[in-house]
Amino acid sequence: MSARTSPRRDVRVGWAGLPGRLGATSGPGRGALAGGLLVLAVSAGPALAAPALAASGAAPETRACTEIAFTDPPAGPWAATSAPLESMGVVAAQQRLARRGLLPGAGVTVAVLDTGISSKAGLRVAAGVRPSGPSGPPVDPHGTIVAGLVAAPARPGGEPVGVAPGASLVDVRVLDSFAPQEGQAGPSAVRVAEGLEHVLAEVRGAGGGGGPVVDLVNVSLAVPADPRIDAAVAALWQEGVVVVAEAGDRPADESDPLFTELGAWSVSEDAAPLVHPAGARGGPDDEPGHHVVGVGAVLDGTDPGSRELLSSSAVDVAAPTGGAVSLGLNGGSCGVSAVSTSWAAAEVTGVLALLMSAYPDDSPAQVVDRLVGTADGRPDVRSPLLGAGVVQAEEALARGLQQIGPDGTGSTRAEVGGDPASAPRPEPDLLAAIRDDAVWWGVLGGGALLLALVLRPVLARRTP
Repeated sequence: MSARTSPRRDVRVGWAGLPGRLGATSGPGRGALAGGLLVLAVSAGPALAAPALAASGAAPETRACTEIAFTDPPAGPWAATSAPLESMGVVAAQQRLARRGLLPGAGVTVAVLDTGISSKAGLRVAAGVRPSGPSGPPVDPHGTIVAGLVAAPARPGGEPVGVAPGASLVDVRVLDSFAPQEGQAGPSAVRVAEGLEHVLAEVRGAGGGGGPVVDLVNVSLAVPADPRIDAAVAALWQEGVVVVAEAGDRPADESDPLFTELGAWSVSEDAAPLVHPAGARGGPDDEPGHHVVGVGAVLDGTDPGSRELLSSSAVDVAAPTGGAVSLGLNGGSCGVSAVSTSWAAAEVTGVLALLMSAYPDDSPAQVVDRLVGTADGRPDVRSPLLGAGVVQAEEALARGLQQIGPDGTGSTRAEVGGDPASAPRPEPDLLAAIRDDAVWWGVLGGGALLLALVLRPVLARRTP
């Protein structure tokens, strides 16, 4: 792997067109993916501010993100706190970085393969062109919700929305809708492969200064296996790019190409060989997910969601999604209530972007080690729904790496700093001497009394 280790930076895209277990340690229920391709220019500079409210003092938004149309005027900001950010320790991690003067995700570029990102979202995404595929404003909010979970700025008042608001986004539109109407592009594994290939071409072109340095690729999509996807994710890993993909929600629509084999739950289920990119193989002998961070989901940080989600040996970690906050097509903040690996993958991508901004010299394998090794489960005994457990962002940020191999990988361990701990010095006991004297006088007095009791009958018999 030729991982880049130079400090990450904001860049400008100069071209627009087409596109487990990792390393050594390595929208709801959307079954498949598709569509044309779009790459938007990423502009350098400070993070964009959140969209302005429709009016001062506007009422809080009350609709879910999936119910908001592009033409709807923004209401007031979503009032609730993002439950997943709290339970994953993201808020604490953001505060830790803020004390160091760092914006989470700053200098990190994330490519989002999805339904497109709304121009009203106020994200670090600039308009661009694409040679083919879907055109016009996004019609499906899925891509905008995903992008918001990764990198949306804080709401007015400071409540966080995205995990890594400093990250720059490259919009790679690979479908219009999961339920396409006439003239719209629907799900297709071929277009996922094309999207990944486009990102790969951009990364390889960056050496001449003509393309972006992409650090992460988020694919909140589940499509049938395709050898082109295998090849693309393996090549991206070799270029130092981490692909994050959902492990898959259980398909509910008979038109879904994965429905026949995965529509019904099975106790022996393993979706990894069937669902890509999460189960992508880097070669004929590689395990599924070898070059991809596969992500499972929980509703609230504890419940794995059981049969709503696919069991998969490609799951590396999981993230909670119930009560998340993101952005709608109109740019306003809104709520996400469903448990879905789509939303979980976006959150994990945000955590990786946060870690990359904090550790710009880490290799991709090292960043993933921090993520997987600090989850709340066991990396060596993985669950088919949770992998190594639910992501813990602050733990991942605070841990150090113990080098275990010459290829730059490592296993996570807690940092040990400062002097060894010692027992506290006891407080001086001013009455200790008096107590000692009292004890001895008590012993002597008791002995004298006992002697008197023993001798009393003897002395009494000698009395005339």
